Amino acid sequence: MFVDESKSKGLLMAAARCPADDVGVHRKALRGLLLAGQERLHFRHETDARRKRILGAIAEFRLVVDLYHAERDTLAGRQACLEAIVRDSAGTAGRLVVERDESTYQRDRRTLHAACYRYNCPELRWDLLAPKLDPLLWVPDAVAWAWTRGGAWRRSVARFSGLRDL
Repeated sequence: MFVDESKSKGLLMAAARCPADDVGVHRKALRGLLLAGQERLHFRHETDARRKRILGAIAEFRLVVDLYHAERDTLAGRQACLEAIVRDSAGTAGRLVVERDESTYQRDRRTLHAACYRYNCPELRWDLLAPKLDPLLWVPDAVAWAWTRGGAWRRSVARFSGLRDL
């Protein structure tokens, strides 16, 4: 599972589920989309043409992206989203990678640790990483961006993504 968020309309956390056998192939494909000098893909900084190309590539992956929405971007909302992601991945995911946010790093660590205990999944490994360290973190960034924009952008990811309950 690879997790990132959009904070443009409340808080929307996207959790991309990627089969372990596909991780390496998808990382390579995403790196292949980088432009010269780019360290990572970040949808806020891409042109519409590039966004369409990137979303088209992601649509070809065998991924499901679960979306968790909190009305406001607060620490409580972030905690609720992270807990729901752990709850829904307990027993099915081997690793959870969350894009590291320095402003919430310590709280995210505590939340993930407590959620693994609460949902009885101590075997779930989790990491808080900078986005340039794992290209699969670019997938939830792209999907969360497209979902919050709505219209044709949302339709482009709706086939493999959807809202989940907190």
